[in-house]
Amino acid sequence: MVGDNHWRDVVLRNTTRALLVAAVTAAGCASGSSGGTQATPNVTVTPVTQRIVSPGSTLNINTVDVNAGYSQIVIGTMDAAWTALNVVYSELKIPITTLVDAQHLVGNESFKVRRRVGEIPMQRILDCGNAQGIPNAETYDILMTISSFLAPNPKGGLNLITRIDATGRSPNFARENAVTCHSSGTLEKDIAERVRKKLGT
Repeated sequence: MVGDNHWRDVVLRNTTRALLVAAVTAAGCASGSSGGTQATPNVTVTPVTQRIVSPGSTLNINTVDVNAGYSQIVIGTMDAAWTALNVVYSELKIPITTLVDAQHLVGNESFKVRRRVGEIPMQRILDCGNAQGIPNAETYDILMTISSFLAPNPKGGLNLITRIDATGRSPNFARENAVTCHSSGTLEKDIAERVRKKLGT
């Protein structure tokens, strides 16, 4: 019973923390838009069911996975950075399906890809679990939503925020449910580094 109570306490603390983060993030987005400032891409809040199995009991906890993306600082003018960001997407062969010049937002809501993005192996970009010791990201068909957004940083430079949401599915078992894949941050950092190089910083 002590072990069960411990796991319940841990999961409940994590659940509370996730809900608080979601509430704070939502409030921040709401206050930003009401003041007439530049709108930001929506934060992804995904329902997640955590299952804790312990001797004699099984506990299911409904929680949320909050994805606000990865933020990197780039130095340069907004126009130059915006041009560079679009070129970087082209270099990485990510087709642009979302392009909002006024908000400096670019992305693709249904990017189908396998094995790599640019020269980066998919297993370095995403964690989709593994099968028989092989990362699923290496062999799965990936459906990715990716977006990048530029905004002035109050302390100088620009915030380049890139967010990735992805699922993977085995090409050999099409009827199986897709699994959620979590970003490692590698692709987001690569995008920022490419933009910096184009800006000469």
